[in-house]
Amino acid sequence: MTFAYQTASISELKKQFSALPAPAASVRHGFFRASFVGPAWLRLSARPSLEISGLPGWQGKKFLSVDDATNVLKKRGTLVEALAMRVTPGVSQVDGRQGLALHYVAKNGKPAPLPWRFVRDELRAVDADTLLCMTVIDLPVLRHLAFPFLLQREA
Repeated sequence: MTFAYQTASISELKKQFSALPAPAASVRHGFFRASFVGPAWLRLSARPSLEISGLPGWQGKKFLSVDDATNVLKKRGTLVEALAMRVTPGVSQVDGRQGLALHYVAKNGKPAPLPWRFVRDELRAVDADTLLCMTVIDLPVLRHLAFPFLLQREA
């Protein structure tokens, strides 16, 4: 039976996330297109939330190496890279297991812009071409929430 990512509840997605392994280095390459998953209210609010928080036209993430990634935005019909990230191993804020997370990195000696310096995207591998991700915002109250999305390899 296939897991219904698109319509699963957040608690079901967290349970699925906990059952998956961290993505191996061999998986961390190329462009992964994003899709929003979970309850309808979350899927419908995700894009506007990204628009107002500084990632308008967000398409997904691109692994530049096994340790570095970037967001990919669509601007005037062209794909552009924005907001560099570093892949870091560590304990998941979602389930307490060892895993991998993308952390937004400083640029030119300045911290990552707000709100991204407080954001981490935790990654688990569904298969070699699909990642279940949970965005965690490390701020009071919000750090206990996780916002799920899928990344599917395109290139």
